[in-house]
Amino acid sequence: MDQRYRIAAEGWIEFEEEQHQVTGLTGALVRLRSNSGHHQTIMLSVLLSDLSFRALAVPPADADNGAAGLDPGGVLASLKDKQARDDALELEAHLYEATTGYRSGDSLDKESGEPRPQYHPDLLLSARVVAKAAELDLTERRIWQLLEGWQEKGLWGLVDRRKARLKNPLRNIDERVIAAIREQGAAERRDSSSSVSTRFRRRTQNRLDADYGPGVVELPKPDTFRRVVKLILHHSPSDPAYQRISDANQPDRTFGNVLAHRPGQVVMLDTTPLDVLAFDPAMNATYNVELTVAIDVATRSILAWRLTPLGTKAIDIGLLLADIMTPEPMRPQWADALRYQMLRVPYERHLSVDERLAEAAARPVIYPETLLYDHGKPYKSDVVKRACRKWKIDLQDARKLKPTDKPQVERLFGTVREQLSMHIAGYKGFNVAHRGQHVEEQARWTLDEIAEFFAEYVIAVYQNQHHRGLHLHGFPDLNVSPNEAYAMALGSAGYVDCPRDPNLYYELLPIADGGRAINSYGVELNYLIYNADILYQLRRAKSPYDNGRWPIRYDPRNLLHAYFHNPSNNTWYTLRWTKALNDLQPFTDITLREARRLVELRDGDPKDKDFQEQIAKALWDLQNRTDAPEMWTKTDRKRHTRDRHRGEAQAQDEARSTRAVPATAPPPRLVPEVVEPTVPSLHAVPDLPGEDDDFDPFAVQPAEVWNPHTSQEG
Repeated sequence: MDQRYRIAAEGWIEFEEEQHQVTGLTGALVRLRSNSGHHQTIMLSVLLSDLSFRALAVPPADADNGAAGLDPGGVLASLKDKQARDDALELEAHLYEATTGYRSGDSLDKESGEPRPQYHPDLLLSARVVAKAAELDLTERRIWQLLEGWQEKGLWGLVDRRKARLKNPLRNIDERVIAAIREQGAAERRDSSSSVSTRFRRRTQNRLDADYGPGVVELPKPDTFRRVVKLILHHSPSDPAYQRISDANQPDRTFGNVLAHRPGQVVMLDTTPLDVLAFDPAMNATYNVELTVAIDVATRSILAWRLTPLGTKAIDIGLLLADIMTPEPMRPQWADALRYQMLRVPYERHLSVDERLAEAAARPVIYPETLLYDHGKPYKSDVVKRACRKWKIDLQDARKLKPTDKPQVERLFGTVREQLSMHIAGYKGFNVAHRGQHVEEQARWTLDEIAEFFAEYVIAVYQNQHHRGLHLHGFPDLNVSPNEAYAMALGSAGYVDCPRDPNLYYELLPIADGGRAINSYGVELNYLIYNADILYQLRRAKSPYDNGRWPIRYDPRNLLHAYFHNPSNNTWYTLRWTKALNDLQPFTDITLREARRLVELRDGDPKDKDFQEQIAKALWDLQNRTDAPEMWTKTDRKRHTRDRHRGEAQAQDEARSTRAVPATAPPPRLVPEVVEPTVPSLHAVPDLPGEDDDFDPFAVQPAEVWNPHTSQEG
């Protein structure tokens, strides 16, 4: 029958007919200290296989009050009773005087009047001990005992153990109960919250009954059990689930460090919900926002950021990489102190390399070497991989559910919440427990305005604020700001020019799988047909690519258009959806999927000729409800806000590149003419002279009411 043993630091065992205390565990080695004070290190397998090995549930009666195996200096420094430490220091000075003649123990640091005659170094030690015993009103034997303890244990040997008794709050608790609490706590770290006095206590007792038999090991009383759980577990089972899950995701070994010595060596990317609600004045509604940032590990600089409605896409991450290598433009309302030339860098030399820095803000422009990101779907997309392959950037993904692999960017989110988010109207807290009752009513800033607030915060505050993780070289006590760290790093690593491509936006767009054939009616993409004048010249022609098909690119934030590259003249062309009219606003791939779902619910078939018309009608219905906007559902308002913002962001990103040749403008939507009725309109009252618009209801004479009593009297 297998028998379990628990060996932990400060625990007691019996080995080779002597009692030992475990002072430490290092891999497969166990450090032991015998009750007599002898130390040894032995392999765990050898210890467990020895026939004399026994596990002791309680310490021996003659154990040294819990201080065995501990660092005496550490125990002395952590004493709560300062008087006990002061008394020990005073007694040590007396022993120094008895042994050397000087209270400091050094003749070069003697006090006035030293050495005193009865403690002169020329006298015998025994004579000085007798004099010291008489001075302290102690026996001569006691002085010799103090000297022996002082020589063996140092200052700790002079501490009065009655005043410095170490207390172990778990001393009277069964080790099996402690082990069961730890095991049950580890099993419930990802579970829902529970009370320590009910479910957790019941499950712990069930675990003890299963391991040792029913009723063999009993739990302490409920109040004692709650105190024990609080001492043993870092997070109680009644703590919020997110705290226990975060604690469970930490690695079970020593934390490593992500080191970077030059700008761009390691750049961390991550996305998180921003704790602020954005307001949409068109819909008179609020919606959640996501923040995506890139931070340089070497300088802790925020290199780029993007604020989007919930649902960050791969194209957003790809364009974020372009933002890292693009200077942040100055805003008209910003002070001149926030310009790039105010950085402590050789501005004129940088300007000769990149003329865009003339109107740039004080934010580092860095060429990243390695990107560290999590396992989010947008980060592992083909768009990000192609962008990194184009710019020769290495990709390194963090482990799943291990935020400790990106500690710098995770801490940045906390800094943004403390310094910016909670000071913006519409702050909703980082969880439901911290959320106010009327947060939606307080939100007043649009997403674009929040993005401007964030940009000003980064340039004016964060980049100039001293960071505790950044130090001046050779002066670990002097903290520097991210901009100062960037300036110092340029002195050792130099400035790397970033690439500039006028067609960058189009090259980052995703490509339709397998390419497309150019038919007489255009190209088909996502069950939509796109066309332009340039396609008429290439219809039914094979492309120079291997598969003979033409690569068609699209932006999932605005599917009104697709983009085609003509290799003959190296020009980009815009393709427009054939059924899109002028009054149809941009729509995302999410809206398109919803429209297709509505068509399929109506038994629509993509192979039908009128499928394009059905899709167009479904999109029109989604974007232009017959009811007033204030009567729209919450889903409709979110869809309208998301599509409008995505379309505006797509237009801004496209404007940063050389504009593609536009497609032919679509015809306007036909509005049926209003036909005048041939039949005169019916009225509830007779026609009166003048226009109907001038009708006065008070001018109508009321009809007489028949009264039966009056009729009988007549």
